[in-house]
Amino acid sequence: MYPFPVFLFLTILCLLGSTADAIGVNWGTMSSHPLPPPKVVELLKSNEVSKVKLFDADPLVLQALSGSNIVVTLGIPNSMLKTLNSSRKAAESWVHDNVTRYFSHGGAGVRIEYVAVGDEPFLQSYGDQFHPFVIGAAMNIQAALTKANLAGEVKVVVPCSFDTFVSESGRPSKGHFRTDLNKTMIELLTFLSKHHSSFFVTISPFISFQQNKNISLDFSLFKENAHHHNDSLRTYKNSFDLSYDTLVSALSKIGFPEIDIVVARIGWPTDGAANATSSIAEIFMKGLIDHLHSKTGTPLRPRNPPIETFIFSLLDEDHRSITSGNFERHWGVFTFDGQAKYHFNFGQGTKNLVNSQFVEYLAPKWWLLFQYQLAR
Repeated sequence: MYPFPVFLFLTILCLLGSTADAIGVNWGTMSSHPLPPPKVVELLKSNEVSKVKLFDADPLVLQALSGSNIVVTLGIPNSMLKTLNSSRKAAESWVHDNVTRYFSHGGAGVRIEYVAVGDEPFLQSYGDQFHPFVIGAAMNIQAALTKANLAGEVKVVVPCSFDTFVSESGRPSKGHFRTDLNKTMIELLTFLSKHHSSFFVTISPFISFQQNKNISLDFSLFKENAHHHNDSLRTYKNSFDLSYDTLVSALSKIGFPEIDIVVARIGWPTDGAANATSSIAEIFMKGLIDHLHSKTGTPLRPRNPPIETFIFSLLDEDHRSITSGNFERHWGVFTFDGQAKYHFNFGQGTKNLVNSQFVEYLAPKWWLLFQYQLAR
């Protein structure tokens, strides 16, 4: 057995190691010409990305991730929530087909950490389209994991959109959940706490900047010279901390002040709107990574940053809905074919992003025909 000082030192090393691995990336596949899954896995590994969040459970993607040692969050699309809410059997089939079949028990399978029930199903623009089915679907998936003897290793979560919580005054201390979600949020957080799971949420400094005239670009980009926002005796130096503590206040108001938070989506687009450029995205991403690795936390949670953060997104997706704006198709750190848009890294020292290699493209004549068909 180690002497106490040595044991303490090793414990600190383990904690530091765990925070270094706490930055992952969202991998979406809504593209007219997706990069083949094995190429994407190569891209993840060459950039030392150890965690990936998916929006579905595509068999080709899971096969490519098998044996990679990359930790995976599986997604369940919103379109499946109604069925999973009403049928325990459907939930058991989904878990069997997408979790049990691929799960790694220390072997060559997929290291599945979370099942994400829905893709931001509480987004305000959806209305009640998915809202009534979320909790029931989550409970049925949890029961299915328990039946499959996987509940101790795979956690059920529900990714929540940036607009689930608000502060009319802009002050974090006044943060609360939308009134139409209060009852559901209490049910969700009770469920998450019971099963020792985390609260998954989107933080979007880009959209906050677009929608709020009181938030400056410098404040969104972690600039040192940005005008600070004050809330009583607390000072906010960036938009991320402001949004995060607004959520912390909302959680506290309904009785869950200590629940772990995972930032399920955060990023900056590179086209499709004013200030959506590669150069600005680079500044934002570098500021975010530095802030997360500083482990300073936020005024309401000092020295307690999110336990995991998933960058949105790995690749551009030209089939994403543009209801919110054309920028929705330009969140990628990489272009659709795996080429880096700017200088950045996922926290592995001074190394820059590594591009995808030996990508095969459509022959020019077929590419022109394809573009013509899209334009019609």
